Amino acid sequence: MQNENITEIRVRYCETDAMGFLHHSNYLNYFEIGRTELFRDQGGDYRAMEESGLFFVVVKVTVNYRLPARYDDVLTLKTRIAR
Repeated sequence: MQNENITEIRVRYCETDAMGFLHHSNYLNYFEIGRTELFRDQGGDYRAMEESGLFFVVVKVTVNYRLPARYDDVLTLKTRIAR
């Protein structure tokens, strides 16, 4: 079973603020992409799981912003299972 996924994401214009930076709220959308892709890499089927009545719930998110991303930047999102 794979415990890490790497996904490249290009910042779209509609995701930026008036200064051209990726709006802070969009980082959580990117994290969800990573979580879903890691689950898929492990053989999971999110749609089938939810249709069967099971839900993969996020109960806590902590973000430390280091550097801003800008329009058209290509970001490398690494998602891994820590424990």
